[in-house]
Amino acid sequence: MDARVAAVAAGAALALLVTARAGAAQEPGGDETLADSQSVGYADEGRLEHPFAIQTSDRLLAVKPQRFGTRELVGLLHRAADAVAREAPGAVLAVGDLSSETGGPLAPHGSHQSGRDADVGFYMLDESGAPHPRGLFLDVSADGTARRGGARYLFDDARNWALLVAFVDDPMAEVQHVLIASHLRERLLAYARRIEAPEDRIRRVELVTRHIRGSENHDDHFHVRIYCSVGDRPECLDKPPLHPWYYGTPSPDAVVAARVADLQRAAALRRAQAQQRQALSELLRGQALAEAQIEIMARELAREPSRQEAAERRRAARLTQDERRALGALRRQERELRRQEAEHRAAERGRAANLAADARLWEEAERRRARELRATARRFADRERGRAAELRAAERRARALLRRAERQQARDRLRALELLEEGERLRRQRARIADRQR
Repeated sequence: MDARVAAVAAGAALALLVTARAGAAQEPGGDETLADSQSVGYADEGRLEHPFAIQTSDRLLAVKPQRFGTRELVGLLHRAADAVAREAPGAVLAVGDLSSETGGPLAPHGSHQSGRDADVGFYMLDESGAPHPRGLFLDVSADGTARRGGARYLFDDARNWALLVAFVDDPMAEVQHVLIASHLRERLLAYARRIEAPEDRIRRVELVTRHIRGSENHDDHFHVRIYCSVGDRPECLDKPPLHPWYYGTPSPDAVVAARVADLQRAAALRRAQAQQRQALSELLRGQALAEAQIEIMARELAREPSRQEAAERRRAARLTQDERRALGALRRQERELRRQEAEHRAAERGRAANLAADARLWEEAERRRARELRATARRFADRERGRAAELRAAERRARALLRRAERQQARDRLRALELLEEGERLRRQRARIADRQR
């Protein structure tokens, strides 16, 4: 009876999900059906068709009502919450904004427009170090602490790392970004290395949490974005970065095939939901018939996990192959970079040797020029000393000539005085003669 009760509860939950889903349509024949979700355009410039509502469960708390996303995003959040709860029983993931029912702008966000973005609260510890039962949207400081009112909380490294691992390892949704503030990102990566997590898993987390413009503000929650699903393309559009596990835009035939597969899955889901609603109605009319229907549903539900596990194993195998190819490409790039670095170092050594040889030649030329300059300076000094000696000799000759000229001038002055006196004497004599004649 426990299995039957669980099956009844599961059927009721699915029935509630059917009634809560937006985008109901009518197929021929009048049966109520649900189309698969469709993300259109970019995450920051798009819309959402046939959305899936985020629902509160034992392991996930939808903080804001009437928030919607693609089937892949909503499934990713529930699977990640379940994965963390398996490692830390009692953990409840708080999910905030996704997108509105039809997509488009959602204040105050610049993205959250096409059903592929979600805000997820951090897992926290209380003051005693015990896990807080619910994720919280709190501003976490560089030391990993946060406060609300008088209570003090601590960032839970273990559960938040488990959440990141669940995001990047999910086999059914391709995660592009998990935005988080740099100090919290470094804290989680340090924790992963401390517990010796697999290097390829750390590398995937490093890629999806790499800093982009705006991620520095995410110190109170994770911002999760997934790539377009194959079935949503080409109407759904992705922007870089495109990680190694990104499949890229497929061919039109692949898109059609994926759409057909999605429609088939949606039709199977609608048939299962119709059966569950019928089983619930029969349960209200009669216990015996309801129990038979419950047994059928229980068998279907018991088989469903094995089918899901097989699909997830196939998906994980494909991811492993893609990862090996990506790692091989990374190793080839690293070898090419090492080769280029070796060539660069050899070229630098050659240039350094050439520069050293040029420097030696230049120094030798400078020494020769210095010797020539010293010799020229000595010759110039010798010539200057010769000229100085000649100038001194000329000065001595000039002074001798000047002295001779002065002596000659003195003699000439004396002779002139004598001549003047002789002339005066002759004048007086002529005057006396003239006087006697008169």
